[in-house]
Amino acid sequence: MNSGVAVNVIASSKDGKLIVTGNVDGKVAVWDTSLQKICEASERHGKVITALDVSSLHVASGSNDGTVRVWKLGALGFPAVPAPLMRHGSISVSSVKFSPTGRHIASASARWDCSVKIWHTQTWAHIVSIRIRPPTHSLAWSSDGRRLFAGCANGSINYFDTITQKHFSKVVEPRPGDDSITSLRVSNSDQLLVSFSAPGRTVDIWDIRETLANEPLRSYRRCVSASMSPDDLYLASTGDDMKISIRSLSGVTELSYFFHCLPPFLSHSEPLTYISPTAYRNWKLGELEQVEHILSREIEDKRYQYFTCYARANRALVRIRRGNLNGALDDTEAIMGVIADSSYGQTNSAQIPPIAHIAKAIALIRQGKQRDAMDAFGSVDFGGAKDFVDCVKSVILFQVELDKINCETELAELSPLEDACSCPWVKARKSLLLAEHCVQRRECNEGLRLLAEVPDLGQIPEAKILPLIFGWDIYDLEHRVQEVTCQALFASGRTQEVRDLIRVNENRLDEENEARKADLGGHAEKLGDEAMNHKQYVDAITWYSFSLDLCPESRVIDRGSEFAMECLAASDVADVAVAKDLTLTPGSARLLVKRSKAKAFKEFWNEALEDADQAIDMDNLCPWGYERRYVALHALQHYEEATETFSKMVTKMKESAEPSIRELGSSVTPSNVSGYSKWTPTFHELVSSMSAELDTDRIKKVVARYFRYVMFSHTWEGDEPTFQDVSEKSVYEPGPDLHGLRLKLRHFCETARDDREGYLWAWSDTCCIDKENPTVYKESIRSMYSWYGKSALTVVLLARGPIPYTLKNNKWMTRAWTLQELLAPKSIRFYSRNWALYRGDTWPNHKESPDIRRELAEAVGIDEDTLVDFSPISLDVRAKLRLASTREAKVLVDIAYALIGIFSSDLTPECRDPEDALGLLLQEIVHRERDARAVLDWIGRSSQFNSCLPAEISAYRDLPYKPPPILENEMEARVAELRALLPKRDVTMFFEDLSALGSISFTHRRLSLPCITFSVSGDTITCNEASSASSSRITYQAQSSALGHFEFKTSFTAFMGQDEVVLVYPWIRDLLAQTDLPGYDKYTRALRLVVHLEQPFRALLLVKRSFDTYKRVAVDNEILIPQWKVTSLQDIVAKVLDIR
Repeated sequence: MNSGVAVNVIASSKDGKLIVTGNVDGKVAVWDTSLQKICEASERHGKVITALDVSSLHVASGSNDGTVRVWKLGALGFPAVPAPLMRHGSISVSSVKFSPTGRHIASASARWDCSVKIWHTQTWAHIVSIRIRPPTHSLAWSSDGRRLFAGCANGSINYFDTITQKHFSKVVEPRPGDDSITSLRVSNSDQLLVSFSAPGRTVDIWDIRETLANEPLRSYRRCVSASMSPDDLYLASTGDDMKISIRSLSGVTELSYFFHCLPPFLSHSEPLTYISPTAYRNWKLGELEQVEHILSREIEDKRYQYFTCYARANRALVRIRRGNLNGALDDTEAIMGVIADSSYGQTNSAQIPPIAHIAKAIALIRQGKQRDAMDAFGSVDFGGAKDFVDCVKSVILFQVELDKINCETELAELSPLEDACSCPWVKARKSLLLAEHCVQRRECNEGLRLLAEVPDLGQIPEAKILPLIFGWDIYDLEHRVQEVTCQALFASGRTQEVRDLIRVNENRLDEENEARKADLGGHAEKLGDEAMNHKQYVDAITWYSFSLDLCPESRVIDRGSEFAMECLAASDVADVAVAKDLTLTPGSARLLVKRSKAKAFKEFWNEALEDADQAIDMDNLCPWGYERRYVALHALQHYEEATETFSKMVTKMKESAEPSIRELGSSVTPSNVSGYSKWTPTFHELVSSMSAELDTDRIKKVVARYFRYVMFSHTWEGDEPTFQDVSEKSVYEPGPDLHGLRLKLRHFCETARDDREGYLWAWSDTCCIDKENPTVYKESIRSMYSWYGKSALTVVLLARGPIPYTLKNNKWMTRAWTLQELLAPKSIRFYSRNWALYRGDTWPNHKESPDIRRELAEAVGIDEDTLVDFSPISLDVRAKLRLASTREAKVLVDIAYALIGIFSSDLTPECRDPEDALGLLLQEIVHRERDARAVLDWIGRSSQFNSCLPAEISAYRDLPYKPPPILENEMEARVAELRALLPKRDVTMFFEDLSALGSISFTHRRLSLPCITFSVSGDTITCNEASSASSSRITYQAQSSALGHFEFKTSFTAFMGQDEVVLVYPWIRDLLAQTDLPGYDKYTRALRLVVHLEQPFRALLLVKRSFDTYKRVAVDNEILIPQWKVTSLQDIVAKVLDIR
């Protein structure tokens, strides 16, 4: 990869799919490794880029000009979109780091007495500045986002607690010499910190479990660079010798550093269990199957031998949550066995991890063995953990009690709250459950009373392990209590109390608080949606405003994002109710669109316009901000701006990645919506008719009516006016060159213009296609059927003809192109040469005129219903070929091209040879439809494209031969005869061979034809000497051992005695379909197939031309094999022949 500009700093995403470079020219470039593509950001920093970091959604860059910028990653292959510029100061930014969740970003400067600053990645707001005296060269976050580490120029390392927000505290004291810390990495377990000093060329590993680390656990000197593997197990470094050294960190430090140490409560120092970061992360996310797999792998890994008991205990807890109680007990028993073996048969309960006893007790309670479970709880020997064990015991007993309740009406059977244990978790859960039940029954006051009895959840000791055991934690409870309280208050009409209740501490920086704010903002948005549904628009404005205050997100949203779909549901354009369950984080453009709509209902038009403008600023790719702006501008009578906005809205709809939005946009037909201003009377009448709600149906009708067009169908008569002719001069313009053909075009335009429908657009194939542009010409040929089908009217000018003047004898009815011009349009009108209506028939649509419809159907040869409502699937393949067989064209290739639309073909108009053009079309039809009889059953001259295809379309005038039906009694009698005559094995094998042949295929001029072959000896082919002397067409007689004597006439004269000649039965699909009947066994079906094979059929004659290819012998008369009797299957072979 080469950008052509010097790169100063580089970073990559965690999954390795993106590489981001910061250049000396101030530009950020994103390299997509999967697409092998580079996308440069549209804006740049003023000076060289000095720092980069990548999160899942953003790229952050810092520059020598003292600015920090966050870039929203777009879709694959699209450049990053810049957010507002953030100024760190007037000095160089040395480091930028995203927090683990990506909600915050920290920036630092390599100058004395400068601050480390923390910013919000959704609001771009500066949250806090932390003063630090020495210059800061590197930053790193702990995995929980609670600690921010800073590496300084004097070799010291400091950390900032995001919960307490106190000033930086030292982790590592300053060291003498030029030993500035240029990079930091915190382990996933938050227990190890790896620092690298480029000037000092030193890598140090620090224990950060304690407040201050006096000495590193390990140090490595003379390192030029260093990096730690994603799983923390390895350290890679390069030295002066230009070699890369990879060291196992687990081999040089205690293994416990690589595990999370989870105490009963955070206030305890002694761990209750150890768990690897990977398992811990998946466990918190609820991926229990993945966690069990990880723990099983760790149990088998000898490197983790010391932690095997903890891994088994953890797996037992996971298995309990997954319902595998026996497996959980197996794990706890295995732990007891290991401890017993190591203690020479004496089990020491003090050596058993307390979490194992807890897991065993929970599993036993789940099995109903409560007494054994209490014994297991009593075996826990862990100082200071009694409160935790009591809490676990209370929770599991409560869950068992809860499992017994099968329906809401039995909730009253729960034990009273005053009888519950002292565990605040259980009290909170029980109160919440009963309160939810009351609120659902509209007993809001009783629900609020119960919620008031919930303990102060903020005072409950935090326990990281309880959510793992039970799947819920304090935060879940606190959030749900607030949510149910809000619902109860809102249902009671106490909206002001709701607003007071869900106010949060804006000064808290921890990421859990950010999530809490987002959740509360989401609930406020739901309340706004409910208010909208109840037409309480003032309350809706209040709730949407409150949600925006909680999460004033101003990010740019991807084109075709989920937001676009949500707004589609909430939009007037879609004409559906506001969606109740929206998935994006509240705030941003979505909320502004909703609030603008609420304000519009209250007719606060200026405020509604302001919200719409802000929504567009935040997401200028989504159409619904433009929709709200249009509604407000129209109400304010700013019609010109409203027109402009409407144009942009339609453009954004058409550019959307969401199909439903694009479909809605495509209903507005014009390719350039900004051209609306040209049709001022119609458009402004439309705008002025709109109410406060966008009348989508009316827009569709007006636009569709305006852009209706009339198509012209006629016979070409010489030098018709071309595209270049009408581009230079109007058809209405008089002049000496106004010859008859130009006058014909003028009359057509006048007929369309003067029609009572008032058409404004007309199209003629003579002058509306630029035939000098090959690309335009080809696309026009392929699109012709569609254009005629979508026309509002097709005007037909009939050719001069004999008297009596009828449709059937008119030249127009014989032309190749006019077949689709007749079938495709829904509305058609015929005119005679003097531009008088045919037969004086005044029906607006002659397909609806009973007399003309009847005449048309007779002239074409199809029924009236098909004529009126034709589509490419209205007729079968052979019926459409028969319609085309009577048509002619001056340019022979047009015979094939005129059928592209009728057959829904993908044929590209490129052939100059008419036989090749027709051959390509028929090849596609055979390959797609798999219908041999429709295309191969013809009489005439063979095509040079493939001998099995005709050279002219006229070969399809005659219908394919169909044998007479077989009476069932005749069928049964013949089956009985064959059952006695033919061996069962031969019949069954013949049937299986025939069924296994597969379908016909036709590609690259090669036809693979499944068929039944009958050999014809070349010695038996004799010609009639009389016919040979009198005509180029020679009559031949031949003999087949199975079929007997037959006769054919052909110009083919190259029969040699040694030639392999075969008669073939190619109608395999039809033959098998006749035997595909229920109620018959396989043998009987095979016998019935033989009976059908004995019926008369039209055969093809093939002669072998090379080792594996055949050629069809074109004949002038059908080779019709009369009914015959099968006496043996030895000379009848089922095979696939390759025909050229």
